Amino acid sequence: SSGINAEWPLRPGIHHVPIFSLPQEWLWCETWCSDSSKANAKTIDLCNNPQTKEPKLDRARRIAPEWVEYDTKLRRILDKVVVESSEKSKQESSSQSRSSSHSEL
Repeated sequence: SSGINAEWPLRPGIHHVPIFSLPQEWLWCETWCSDSSKANAKTIDLCNNPQTKEPKLDRARRIAPEWVEYDTKLRRILDKVVVESSEKSKQESSSQSRSSSHSEL
């Protein structure tokens, strides 16, 4: 599968557009590729498998073990950003309440 939707309409004036298929290693998917070919994959498509209905995050953890490490790092970064944002909002709220109490003088 080349990943190109052959039903896409072509722009007017373009009558012949060559379509090239990429080698399988450029888009590996467990549904249609062999396990042995995964070692040469340049990209991995976490496509839905209608037979297993396995959630994508579970599939990512199983197919690409390094996903767990990446996901953990990203979650830590996100948690840190959320905490910092919350602290900044509290500081701004506190600052605004102090300044509004002084403006009544």
